[in-house]
Amino acid sequence: MAQPKTKAPTVAEYLAKLPADRARALSVLRKVARKNLAKGIEEAFNWGMISYQIPLKAYPDTYNGQPLVV
Repeated sequence: MAQPKTKAPTVAEYLAKLPADRARALSVLRKVARKNLAKGIEEAFNWGMISYQIPLKAYPDTYNGQPLVV
């Protein structure tokens, strides 16, 4: 079943609102993802989900003015 879209502005606030079992599972996945990210990729909370992106300071010339999601 789909979860309602969250209004959380940060990853930490998003995780704090999740049931404990889901927060634990996502924490394991985040640890693996963050350990294996290329240098310069940042974690963010966009579009109602955790995302990993090339920041605008590194690559500002995008078609929509938003960071490139990897």
